Amino acid sequence: MQGKRRKISPGPEPPGGGLGYALMQAANAWRTELAAALQPLSITPPQFFVLSALLHAHTHGRPAPTQKELSDRTGIDVNTTSQIIRGLKRREIIDRQPHPSDSRAVALSLTETGLALARLTTREARALNRRYFGSVDQESLLVALKQLASESRGRREHA
Repeated sequence: MQGKRRKISPGPEPPGGGLGYALMQAANAWRTELAAALQPLSITPPQFFVLSALLHAHTHGRPAPTQKELSDRTGIDVNTTSQIIRGLKRREIIDRQPHPSDSRAVALSLTETGLALARLTTREARALNRRYFGSVDQESLLVALKQLASESRGRREHA
C-alpha cells in the first residue's frame, strides 16, 4: 500500500451546523439588530454602508468616490449601489457632481444633511457593535475575520 494516500474524512458536522453556518447566523443577527437601530432614522443597512463609506472618504480628506468605487468598498453590487444612490439623492442626503478626471463618472459626496445623518448612523452602529461584540475577544475576532476575507480574495484572484 506504499505510495497510496489515505483520504482523511473531515469528521461529522458539529451539532447545530458548522463554522460557516454559525458565521452566517451571527452576521444575520447583527444585521437584524443594525436594521432595528437605524429604522428610526429611516436608513437601511445597505444605505448605512454607503453613508459610512462616504463619511470615511470625507473625514480622511479623500476624493469623492464614484459609484463603482462605492460598490467595491461596500461589497454591494453595482446595480444595488445605483438604486441606493438614487434614493439618497432624492432625499438630498448625497450629492452628485461631475468627476474631476473621468467625464463618464460622477463623484458622490454627502450634503450637509447627509453628513449629519452619516455621523448619527455611525454612532448608532458603533453603539450596536459595543453591545453585540462586548462578550467576545474583539481583537482576535477582527484578526480572524480579516484573515478569512483576505484568504478568500487571494483564492478568487488565483482562480
